[in-house]
Amino acid sequence: MIGYEEALALVLAEAGPVCEEERAPAEALGRVLAADVAAPMSLPPFDNSAMDGFALRAEDTRNAPVDLPVSASLAAGDAPRAGAPGGAVEIMTGAPVPPWCDTVVPVENVQVRRGPDGAPLQVHVDAPVPAGKHIRCAGEDVQAGQEIAQKGSLVTARMIAVFTALGVERITVAARPSIALIGTGAEVVRDPATPLKPGQIYDSNTPYLRAALVQAGHAARIIAGSPDDAAGFMQALEAAGGADIIISTGAVSMGRRDFVPQALAELGARTVFHKCAIRPGKPILFARLPGGAYFFGLPGNPVSAAVGLAFFVQPLLDRLAGLRPDAALEVPLARDFRKKAGFTFFAKARLAEGQVEILPGQQSFRLAPLLAANGWAILPAGQGEFAAGTQVGFKGFSAVERQP
Repeated sequence: MIGYEEALALVLAEAGPVCEEERAPAEALGRVLAADVAAPMSLPPFDNSAMDGFALRAEDTRNAPVDLPVSASLAAGDAPRAGAPGGAVEIMTGAPVPPWCDTVVPVENVQVRRGPDGAPLQVHVDAPVPAGKHIRCAGEDVQAGQEIAQKGSLVTARMIAVFTALGVERITVAARPSIALIGTGAEVVRDPATPLKPGQIYDSNTPYLRAALVQAGHAARIIAGSPDDAAGFMQALEAAGGADIIISTGAVSMGRRDFVPQALAELGARTVFHKCAIRPGKPILFARLPGGAYFFGLPGNPVSAAVGLAFFVQPLLDRLAGLRPDAALEVPLARDFRKKAGFTFFAKARLAEGQVEILPGQQSFRLAPLLAANGWAILPAGQGEFAAGTQVGFKGFSAVERQP
């Protein structure tokens, strides 16, 4: 049985190259950039006023107090106009500064003589005005050709604001694989409105996996039915045809009803590994189907499925997107903890005040402790005893399974 690091390396070694596609920035939130993005223009694209006031030459106020004639008026959206050097131009916030002007005086800092229609005719400036005041210079924010986002970065709302301000029409992002989910077991009831019969349980695995994947920005569909034998499972695989990644839950252990390994063998799949020295989730299986799809067989206990998603499926999704690995934090344990040596243990945990607390209720069937957790403590295989203060790995719930 292989260890976690070896198993993860095998998963990542199977990852194909990043597939790319173009999207409008507004359609790319949460996607991973597959190419750097450079500014196609400067921002601001022209010198513009940061205030409502009057644009003029600082030199013309050197002998202030001075009265200057107002030769023109500019509002945001107006084309630049030359005006008359030696005077002033009424200007509104965002309007282009005439090329002969080098400063703006706020309207509240001057006295204005207006005509019958309210238009300014003359401004009185009491004191010399320095050059460069209240002007947003062209390229002051972003220079044309400047790299504004790097390959491998997640597209955020902040990025979209910059992209759209610069008139970026399309960006290159990693294509997202299609994902199908199969839940197995005759005991599983999908519809919570259906009363349970003796021995039945409601399915929490496929709703969790789908919700967590969607929360991370991936599309995932649940295949109908709950196959309980190899023939039914083969039918579910056929229904999932076309998916890039297929994830099943249950029926991967060593029992007489654990039919997934047999079905994969009959299908001609290449099993990369089956069983890994982890807890929870030891029976996990990873294979490549004949058509090239990635297949994860996750154990049926709900926390085992959650661990499989976080520590095997998500790293593959990140690699396929060209996303940089999300390294675990190293933090001290709040209290002593003991586990069985020889297994990497992913524990429901809570990080608070710089320490990680491993929560009670670590059995793989117990979902409720996840409500108090905000991540996983990662306890290495080669150690069984952990004293308080020992540094251990901690991986917070990411976009895949974010908690408040």
